[in-house]
Amino acid sequence: MTSKNNDLNGQGFAHPENSQSDIFKTSEQDISVINFEGMKVRIVNIHGEPWFIAKDVCDALEVVNSRDALTALDPDEKNTVALTYGIRGNPNHGAVSESGFYKLIARSRKATTPGTLAHRVSTWVFREVIPSIRKTGSDGVPWAFLHDFTRRKQSYLKQASKKGRDLQACKQQKRHLSTEEEQLWREYQPALPLAGGNAHD
Repeated sequence: MTSKNNDLNGQGFAHPENSQSDIFKTSEQDISVINFEGMKVRIVNIHGEPWFIAKDVCDALEVVNSRDALTALDPDEKNTVALTYGIRGNPNHGAVSESGFYKLIARSRKATTPGTLAHRVSTWVFREVIPSIRKTGSDGVPWAFLHDFTRRKQSYLKQASKKGRDLQACKQQKRHLSTEEEQLWREYQPALPLAGGNAHD
C-alpha cells in the first residue's frame, strides 16, 4: 500500500465530514474497476480492505439519493477518498466499507427484489467480487490500465470525427480498440457477466 493518510480516527478510517487533511489520498495502485452489465463500480484498497465508491454503488443499486443513504451508515462504514487520476472537478468521493455495502443493499428495495439489476449486482458482488478480493487481494481492472485505455479511446473518437474521408481506417481502429477492451476486462475479470453479449459502454 503506497498511499498514506493523516489524522485517521482510531479505526484507521477517515470520516466524510472531516477536514481536507483527513481525506484518504489514493494512488493509481489503490484503485480497480469492476464491470457488471455495463455498470462500472470503482473499488479503493484502503489498508488492505475494499472500499466501494458510494455513488457507483448507489447507481448500481438504483438508490436515488446517495447522500441520504450514507447518513444511515455508521461513521466507520463511510470514508472520503481523493481520486486524483482521470477525475475533473472535485476529486473527493464518498466510499463505503464492505459492511456499509451490505447495509445499502438492505435499504434498497430493488436490491432485495429478484430479477432487478440491483439484485443481480448485489448477488454478483457477494458471490464473486468480495471472495476474489479476499483470495487474491484485488478484483477488477487496475485503474491505471483502464485510464490509459480510456485516454486512447477518447483520442480515437476525436480523430475519427475529423477523418470522414477515411472511414475504413477508422473502422479498423475501432475494431482493434473493442478487442483490446474485451481482452482487458476478461484478463482481470474472467467471470464478467455480459448484457446482450456486450460489456462496453
